[in-house]
Amino acid sequence: MVDAVVGAVIMVVATTSLLFAIEVAEQAFDQTGRYPLNDEERTVLEQAGLSADDAENFWQQNVLKAPREVGTVE
Repeated sequence: MVDAVVGAVIMVVATTSLLFAIEVAEQAFDQTGRYPLNDEERTVLEQAGLSADDAENFWQQNVLKAPREVGTVE
């Protein structure tokens, strides 16, 4: 009887941990690219041939306005 209770507790903890891990991963993907460019990213875009203003515009047009969910049509 005690084994069944311990097993049930373990299953609940494992399931809750899995759901929490999925939620954290979704939040990480949702916030990806939503921060301003850092110096290294600006350098990479400038090495690709974009000026500082063009790099900032590229970031604003392509990253900030990108869809946040797969399969949505706006």
